[in-house]
Amino acid sequence: MFEILQTKANTHSRRIRMDESRPTASKKLAHPSARGPLIFADTAVIEDIKPLYDAGIVSGVTTNPSLIKKAGATNQAQAIKIAKDLIAMTCPNPTLLELTELTEEAMVAQAIEFAGWGDNVVIKVPVGGYKAVDDCFDAYTGLKVIKRLWEKDIRCAATLVFNSTQALWAANAGACFVAPFIGRLGDYLYSNDHPERKSGNSLYWIEDHKNSNGDQNVSNSEYVASGGERKDIGPRLIQEISTIFTNYDIHTQVLAASFRNFSQITECLLAGADILTVPSNLLEQVCEHPLTSKGMATFYQDSKVFI
Repeated sequence: MFEILQTKANTHSRRIRMDESRPTASKKLAHPSARGPLIFADTAVIEDIKPLYDAGIVSGVTTNPSLIKKAGATNQAQAIKIAKDLIAMTCPNPTLLELTELTEEAMVAQAIEFAGWGDNVVIKVPVGGYKAVDDCFDAYTGLKVIKRLWEKDIRCAATLVFNSTQALWAANAGACFVAPFIGRLGDYLYSNDHPERKSGNSLYWIEDHKNSNGDQNVSNSEYVASGGERKDIGPRLIQEISTIFTNYDIHTQVLAASFRNFSQITECLLAGADILTVPSNLLEQVCEHPLTSKGMATFYQDSKVFI
């Protein structure tokens, strides 16, 4: 279990130097969570998002082609309409749209088009993995696109982040957000760890410092990969990124994604995430707790005495 004693109090020093997440300059009553973490809805179904948005539970939306397809789009025109409806609903808060192109010039052109749909559009750019799609692709495409879009004052979110160096490179390129996919890390360990080695060995394993057998794994630090239970690996990554960003006063926001359960949400908040993007099926349960339900039922029954 991710331990609260692992959290770093100095994360606060970075947060107070960043912009307010809920500006209240025009309000007589200041917002008590002006620098609190934001919650985004990881869905494109407007019917799911609107009640959460109206209740102040979510402050933005993250989408991708799969989510837009699930929302009912069967062609490009319908996908564009859904995207524009989301942008209008969440304005001035962010709507994150994912690029579908995979080469630098095409990605930049598509990003410029998407950004023209609203001032609150944020462009999602995969930080790497391009050569896995086609070996002819440039491995640095994502970072090049992020840098070029920053130069054009277009906000970007670097996605498919799985270690702290990817997060740092994306921040240095100009990403306003980095999105570690925390749930997928745990999934990977459960599927790929060697059962006779220390937990997390599929991402971190150094037995022979000379790597004589060629079997070292250093995709993540030992703390992230092997510093606890497999299910806790995501929050440890959030903490590592948050600590590095605090060390250097980097204001790129850490957007934790790919949640599997509520425990991960709490642990990522303890670890220093700036934003969480959460599937609607989890968000729909945020007000519920067995004792809350029991308490409300009791209060309602007792209130009948006064009727």
